Amino acid sequence: METDYDRSRIEKLKRGLYSPDASNKNEREAGLSPSDIDVANNWGDTTIVKDRDALRVPQKVGVLKIFVILAVLSALFSASYLLYQYFDPFANPSEKNIAIAFDLPVGTTPGIPVDVVVRVTNSNRVPLEYANLTILYPSGTRSGAKPDQDLPDEKKLFGTIAAGATVEYRSKAIFLGEENTMKELHAVLEYRFTGINSIFTKDEVHGVQILAAPINLSVDALREVNAGQPLQLVVTALSNTVIPLRDVLLRVEYPIGFTFTSAEPKPDAGTNMWRVGTLAPSGKFVLKINGVLSGAAKEEKVFHTFVGVGSDKTARDIGTVYSKALSALAVARPFIGISLFLNGKPAGDVSVPFGTRVEGTVVWQNNLDAKIEQAEIDVKLSGVALNRPSVTAGAGGFYRSSDDTIVWDSRRDPSLLSLESGASGQETFHFQPLPPVSGNQALLNPIITAEVTVRGKRISETGVPEEIKSVLVENVRVSSEVQFASRAVYYVGPFVNSGPIPPQVEKETTYTIIWSIVNTSNSLNNTQVRAVLPVYMKWYGSVAPSGENVVYDRNTNSIVWSPGNIPAGTGIGGKPPREVAFQVVFTPSLSQVKTAPSLLTQTTLTGDDAFSGVSIKQNKNDITTRLGTDPRAETGTDLVVP
Repeated sequence: METDYDRSRIEKLKRGLYSPDASNKNEREAGLSPSDIDVANNWGDTTIVKDRDALRVPQKVGVLKIFVILAVLSALFSASYLLYQYFDPFANPSEKNIAIAFDLPVGTTPGIPVDVVVRVTNSNRVPLEYANLTILYPSGTRSGAKPDQDLPDEKKLFGTIAAGATVEYRSKAIFLGEENTMKELHAVLEYRFTGINSIFTKDEVHGVQILAAPINLSVDALREVNAGQPLQLVVTALSNTVIPLRDVLLRVEYPIGFTFTSAEPKPDAGTNMWRVGTLAPSGKFVLKINGVLSGAAKEEKVFHTFVGVGSDKTARDIGTVYSKALSALAVARPFIGISLFLNGKPAGDVSVPFGTRVEGTVVWQNNLDAKIEQAEIDVKLSGVALNRPSVTAGAGGFYRSSDDTIVWDSRRDPSLLSLESGASGQETFHFQPLPPVSGNQALLNPIITAEVTVRGKRISETGVPEEIKSVLVENVRVSSEVQFASRAVYYVGPFVNSGPIPPQVEKETTYTIIWSIVNTSNSLNNTQVRAVLPVYMKWYGSVAPSGENVVYDRNTNSIVWSPGNIPAGTGIGGKPPREVAFQVVFTPSLSQVKTAPSLLTQTTLTGDDAFSGVSIKQNKNDITTRLGTDPRAETGTDLVVP
């Protein structure tokens, strides 16, 4: 059945045009015959093929297309090469291409030598020149070959390290230190790249853990002690190595309230440092410390003990800690409470000056629930600064000079025969420090010790008398006696003065001011002298010795001398005093005629007593034109003349 599509004339025409006999059909329809056509059916040299598939030929790749493909490949290769050159980590010399690697155990045992191997690898494409490796060992490290000697920092000279080469450093070391601490080993490489003059460095750090302490430290003491009761600490240091440990030091840090009385052996520095020396393998050092602990009931006191070595044989403190121990003690309420007051203040807070009469007061109280019978109170005084003839006992007391002890008992004070629970009382005494200088010798860091003991008897539940006692020890520090002199001279001293003597109105006269400091028993810190020039005086500028720190402040017209530390004994026993001299200028006015005006006013010395902790302050009178200390000055030359 013919559709509309088939009936379409246009479609019929298309089919007619492309059909094999389209030519003849068209000719017939046009009324033409083949003979009527002059044009040939083909070009003569061309074969007409009616099959369309036969007309298709394989396509050939053009030369241009091949060229384009080669160009793209070349561009990709060039870009890849440039990227490789840019991102190649080994293209340019760099510190990143140098590796320092450690080869040694993570942990070490005291006394056992450890092989220390450090390797340096040069992954650069150029050699390293003038390469040397420095190994920095932690303090306390010993030589593996000679265990009795410290292992110093070592340097290995490699010279040239070729590109891609690995070199190494080898040694043996004995690491010592506190248990479970990490010791750091530093390696520093110095080098330069070929063609570059600059010196570069690269360093690495490696940690070595100490698995055990070289010295085992233990402290034996009571867990609880009554305030004021004598206390003993037993410190034991036991070697835990197979090598000798030399230059061993031991230090004990005391809590506040502990008063050191003695030790066996005696301390080598102060009251808390001992020089053990060499501790043999499995060797032992035993120390016994005696003292008195004070404090409130239930208060905890902690002792810190350290053992180790100093930086050298003369060291006065521990440089490398081998071991440490912490000991805590609880303060119990004493059977008999004791307090000592000096001049109305708690004894622990008091420093007394030389030559001052000191009043001591012992306050006691029965803290038991039972009576105390036949009580006795003793105060034993000692110390190089004690003036023994000055000691006196208060009412009911007796000073026993054979052992410098003041005694109160029921024979002289009936109130001590029986002390009820909660009963309290007090006793008084007096003493005085010695003068600061005896002959030509000064008393250095003087202390007066007061040991107070209260004892008695209580009846136990079984009816048997039991002796009880409480002890309190206090140290009284005696402050230094500082002598400060301020004077003016004209004819003597380090400078040549000028101008009229006696001073004349409206004419300049120069004077030399001399400040002198004499210090007796304790070092003086932060010492400073300050004075003010009156309005009619001027600063001349000369100072002797020139190295002294003297400053003139124009704004306040004041002169400040800062000598700093004044050692104990300065100006005593042939030692010269600390002195400074400077010049000032005086121009008198008519209003000052027939007077001796002040050359210097408001002169004050200040400082800190390094031993007693007392602040020293002395005010001096004004210096005038009266030259009383100048041996060549004549009488009557001090008054201003017209």
